[in-house]
Amino acid sequence: MIKNLITLLFFLGTAQVNAQLVILQYHHVDASTPPATSISPDDFASHLQLLEDEGMQIVDLATAMQKIQAGESLPDKAVAITFDDAYRSVYDTAWPMLKERQWPFTVFVNPAFVDQQYNSIMSWDELKTLQDAGNVIANHSMHHKYLIERPADIPLNDWMNQEVEAAETRLEEKLGTSHRLLAYPYGEFNLAMTAWLKDHNYLAFGQHSGPVGKVSHMQAIPRFPAAGVYANTKTLRTKLYTMPFAVGPQQLQEPVLPDASLPALSLTIPLQDFYASQLQCFASSEGKIATEKETQADGGLKVRTQASEPMPGGRSRYNCTAPSKAHKGWYYWYSQLWINKSVANR
Repeated sequence: MIKNLITLLFFLGTAQVNAQLVILQYHHVDASTPPATSISPDDFASHLQLLEDEGMQIVDLATAMQKIQAGESLPDKAVAITFDDAYRSVYDTAWPMLKERQWPFTVFVNPAFVDQQYNSIMSWDELKTLQDAGNVIANHSMHHKYLIERPADIPLNDWMNQEVEAAETRLEEKLGTSHRLLAYPYGEFNLAMTAWLKDHNYLAFGQHSGPVGKVSHMQAIPRFPAAGVYANTKTLRTKLYTMPFAVGPQQLQEPVLPDASLPALSLTIPLQDFYASQLQCFASSEGKIATEKETQADGGLKVRTQASEPMPGGRSRYNCTAPSKAHKGWYYWYSQLWINKSVANR
């Protein structure tokens, strides 16, 4: 009986790894573009080599998300690669490196910018070439606006139609495909938008960090930014070995803050394959923060955490992590985005 229990626990732990996906997010692959959203070609090559050396399995994002929603397993160490904004450096520099390894990727596009034929943005012909080669071209909104800053005289439905649905229609007109995958411009969203997107059958991706699994919020899907200050291969390696806490969509808190106050995050996490005593939360602005934990009668772990200082910038996050028991070197991870709208240029 004990042997059967050990086997079951091992199976459950393995299933959690098989059901998880790490999504990496890039913009420019260029040493001469803005550092905050860029990675040099040499550093990008180092990232690809790291993925190969660690035995990561690069998967198609659209297919992987379908499998996650259906409860189907993914390969061990599944990773999806994404690029926002359709910069030409993706076509000229990143694609040849990825094509050499036969690794798929996703490009999130602002159709209005492609139509305007900006020199720094790929053309429709180039995007079609990428798609024909087996890559996914998806929605990044029509004009890359701060979607949470909806004009007061425009209803939410009209706003989302003109920025999201219109972009999806344009992608279908030019490329013949409609994946209904949206990457939020600047990674910003609010709960009203997530509800609208769910009602209209979109999956939506942010820029708050963490892996994704079946219980994740499908309109607030995390990705790990991997450029700028996040391009370090040592910290990237740690992020590759992450699994999602079993935190359902109902626990997502409103990201948009009324002011630059001290938001508190409360979570209830089923006690599973992680060391509860080592669960710790961090604020992007100050590192480790006070984290209170209490075991509930039903076996859940009640977690409450709060930064000690107000949010200093436009976008911040709390990340909560804990090491896995069954998988040495792996960490469970959950991220909550916070947005301070008083900062105009976020």
